[in-house]
Amino acid sequence: MRTLAEIQAEIEQLTAGDKQRLLIFIAAKLRSEGGPLPEPRKFTREQMDAWIADDVADMKALGDQAA
Repeated sequence: MRTLAEIQAEIEQLTAGDKQRLLIFIAAKLRSEGGPLPEPRKFTREQMDAWIADDVADMKALGDQAA
């Protein structure tokens, strides 16, 4: 059995697609084991508004670069 640190180091070598497949595999295993789900995260309206403003600014900057 490998240690978590060894597994994490090997994951760094995977392609993005393989990392995504691994994540889906692990999520399916956790779901099938029936463990408790984490509590939903709660965000304030201010946090969400700030994220949206950042996204809008990023999209504008991206559009400005394309022009």
